[in-house]
Amino acid sequence: MQLIFGATADGRTYPDHAGAKHGALDRALVGPASLVEALEAQFGLLGPVAPKAVRIAAYLAKLRAAGDGKFWSLSFSKDAWSTAVLLLGWRDALVAGGWSGAPAGATRPDDLAAVERAGAPLPPGLADRLTAVLAAIGNRPGLRLERLTLIEPRVRLAPPWRRLVDALEAAGVPIEEWPATPSAAPGSDLARVQATLGGAAAEPLLGDGSFTLVEADTALMAAEAVADWLAAGPKEELAGTVVLAPDGDTALLDRALAARRLPALGLSSPSAWRGALQVLPLAFAVAWRPFDPKTLLNLLMLPRPPIGGFAAGRLARALVAEPGLGGRAWTQAWEDISAYLLARETDADAAEADRKIARQMARWRDWTAGGEFDRVQGMSAADARQIAGRVAAWAMAADAGNGDRLFLAVAAAAAGFVRAVDTLRQDLLPALLIERILGDVLAEGVANPEHVAEAGGLRAVHAPGALWAPAQRLVWWNFVGPGEKVAPIPWSRSELAAWAKAGVELETAPNAARRIGAGYTDALMRVTERVLLVRPALSGADETVAHPLAHQLHPLTESADERVRWRAESLLSEARGQVARRVLTRQPVDLIDAPLGRPSWGVPAAALVRLEGRRESATALGRLLNCQLSWFAQDVLRLRLGRFAEIPGADQLFGNLAHEIANRLLPPGPPPPLTDVRMRAAALFDDLLPRMAAPLQQPELAGELAAARERVPAALEALVRMLHERGLEVVGAELDREGTSDGLALQGRLDLLVRRGSTSAIVDLKWTRSVRRYRDEIAEGRAVQLAVYGAIANPHGPAMATGGYFLLRQRRLFAGRGTLLADEDIETVRDQADTLRDVIDDWRTWRGLLDQGVVVAAGVDGADALRPAGLAFETSKDPCKFCDLTGLCRVRVEAV
Repeated sequence: MQLIFGATADGRTYPDHAGAKHGALDRALVGPASLVEALEAQFGLLGPVAPKAVRIAAYLAKLRAAGDGKFWSLSFSKDAWSTAVLLLGWRDALVAGGWSGAPAGATRPDDLAAVERAGAPLPPGLADRLTAVLAAIGNRPGLRLERLTLIEPRVRLAPPWRRLVDALEAAGVPIEEWPATPSAAPGSDLARVQATLGGAAAEPLLGDGSFTLVEADTALMAAEAVADWLAAGPKEELAGTVVLAPDGDTALLDRALAARRLPALGLSSPSAWRGALQVLPLAFAVAWRPFDPKTLLNLLMLPRPPIGGFAAGRLARALVAEPGLGGRAWTQAWEDISAYLLARETDADAAEADRKIARQMARWRDWTAGGEFDRVQGMSAADARQIAGRVAAWAMAADAGNGDRLFLAVAAAAAGFVRAVDTLRQDLLPALLIERILGDVLAEGVANPEHVAEAGGLRAVHAPGALWAPAQRLVWWNFVGPGEKVAPIPWSRSELAAWAKAGVELETAPNAARRIGAGYTDALMRVTERVLLVRPALSGADETVAHPLAHQLHPLTESADERVRWRAESLLSEARGQVARRVLTRQPVDLIDAPLGRPSWGVPAAALVRLEGRRESATALGRLLNCQLSWFAQDVLRLRLGRFAEIPGADQLFGNLAHEIANRLLPPGPPPPLTDVRMRAAALFDDLLPRMAAPLQQPELAGELAAARERVPAALEALVRMLHERGLEVVGAELDREGTSDGLALQGRLDLLVRRGSTSAIVDLKWTRSVRRYRDEIAEGRAVQLAVYGAIANPHGPAMATGGYFLLRQRRLFAGRGTLLADEDIETVRDQADTLRDVIDDWRTWRGLLDQGVVVAAGVDGADALRPAGLAFETSKDPCKFCDLTGLCRVRVEAV
């Protein structure tokens, strides 16, 4: 066997293998992990590799077994898992440096040595496996390594791998070095760059296209420029072109390549945030108390939720309507799901069908059971295993044997979590500890399964050292800093001396920096024809910094002209540009102006069919009076702004709670006694809170919740007192009403309908911070809601019911002077009957315009001149302020 070893050769490399163009038998290109694995196979040392989380859990147990009084004890008492993560990293670095676990004669090193002796053995990591291989090299037969070729010089290797190379050489394995030497054509700019990086004096660049720094304002423009450059060359040259993407992600560049019918590079950064991976942390987050409906909503809204699509959607809508568990909306959602399953059941045996549905419903309810465990006290290890097991079973069932990397990663993460919990041997697991474990079992993440490389010759690598043989052309994508970071040294000088005395060799920060910098240089040294260094000025919204290699090249590039420092944005203004020996051409295209806002729009006759049998609500009429186009689009055509399901805010939840308490507190008949109404309201508040307003129980809303516990019962008490003082009787609460007034069909839901004798009144409850708005509505005769509700309150009665607003937060009642509910002296411009009459007249006017096939967009310039004459209600000063469809009428678009 012959091996080629590179410090960064465990991922993608160029070339792919050690056999030139056609491969080779018994030859391989290896990085640190694969070199250790190959030697383990030869010595018979192969064994199962423990996941990172399992090793952390085992080390945590050893730290606990080592006892108190250690240098980490205080941190361990606060966050044991994070402490174990940090110390395990230190420990593995020491083992890789040659530490045997013996005391070194200093306090902190000796504390770590005590951990090595405490508790159960630690599952081996890469450093332990390296140590075992080093011990076996000189003691076991079977080594059949004929030659080891080093991509980097031996002197530059980190100490652990230099020790391994030395041991192999001592065992008789020939060692060769494959140095990176300048390979560009003499006299070219690239040759001058390589000479400068090799230590020669800097010579001015000529701009011959062999070395180019591509600068762009954004990564998007940089991707367009690189894709144009690749498309401008012969397809045969793709085979010798390598794209270096240090961040490991070429998604943006691949989209630009696809637009030019070039092969995708297929590099994708592993991410722990891919949809299916979120099922595991969300399954635990749902279980904590206080229950947070947002976490359950996130679980239900995943692209592949762990319960059926219909059930997930129905439950999500229930959560948005009443964020909590066990409320009316939640119960109704489960009833709808049961009916849906029953309708789809084809089993002839009704009893068997019922059993199947019951089993399915029970499985789904397990996913939605929230708020079962206290975050501080934690959950038992058995409960944690059950949740993780449920996730693993779902992932395997969803994969169904297809080998989907994402689902298999979910199952592996859940299994790793269970192994870590078993290794901890801890009965109760607090929320913080579980979240720490989940973070580590998901830390590696998964690359995008849909993002794969395509055949076509173009290649991509993610590390400079992965370019280990000569390449004709190199495109260094995202050539920005800070580059690879040097790991900090946690030891003092005296401790480092103690470690050195104990035979532990640790890499110093200067040596690590030189090793990393030499890797950058090697990548340029191995290019024979052309190099493009592509630097966007912005990464997202953040300004980028210069790459460390750019500082070395600064003497060469500082005074270079546009042939060396080329601006990608020049493609937007020049029809023809030359960069890196290729001509990029752009063809002019016809520009089409975006449609501008129009004050009036035509309506086809077919759309008017939707008006047949229509009933108007107070909200819809308010929209019509403000903007006819908004009413037609949102209320007639039912257009809605696309958005994610969202839990309502705190004020809306408090309002919903107050409405429901009033509904339950005020049955038809005389108002309840004042003596215990506040106590009953407070009890209903606590009962309904987790069912329909659970987000209010979150710690960040503790202040508002405490205030609302006082305000809501006090507001309901004030409402009942008002009913008593005016001698009013409750007709009903939350009443759905329909009716017709002078040809206008109306509908609405009344918060509270009361009466005194034969006279009725509507009390509309508002939980609001604005007092002036509702007072002004009544004073100015713009209370459309009260007018509509008054018209339909008594559908079979001749008289209109008077109305008023009761502001719950302020405990104030607003109604017109002289009405049944009048509490303050509010003089009105027009009374409720006049308001309704003007609403109907304006509705007829707008309908007449619509029957002519025209609607008017109120917010667009020129709309005032198109408004029909004689309207009673004026458009608001900012008619588009609360509209969701301004992109439809183009009111915000300006002419170029």
